[in-house]
Amino acid sequence: MKIKNCFDKYGKQKGSVMVQLSSDILSQGSKISFYKSLVLDETPEKLTTVLQAVHTDIEKGSKISELKKNGKVESGTYLVRDGKKTQAYEYILFKNKSKKITLVYLKGSFSPQQLDYELSKLKDLFIYVNNKRLKIQ
Repeated sequence: MKIKNCFDKYGKQKGSVMVQLSSDILSQGSKISFYKSLVLDETPEKLTTVLQAVHTDIEKGSKISELKKNGKVESGTYLVRDGKKTQAYEYILFKNKSKKITLVYLKGSFSPQQLDYELSKLKDLFIYVNNKRLKIQ
């Protein structure tokens, strides 16, 4: 997976926020088995790197949805691997808005038709860090 390189390269840079949810958190009523997200400040280099990684990773997959503005991808939901045989679907979510790039990679035992439902379950999860409650976006 090329987007793994984006998480590795940008995840610990100043101004970036990377979140990986443990299976303990995810197992609470969700079919999502792996969740990792990255929010970083947009620069032309970062945007190019992230988009190239996404497009490379989805070559054998498909676009579930994609929104373009002025010819540039503003957001997209992509199926990386169809889990019909293995029951493990893989997805990439991308958003570039307000000078912030958001990249999400997730796996789970649910079809693309169930993706929105599974993501809505994540909005109810909270993570406590240094006695502060952070809501998953």
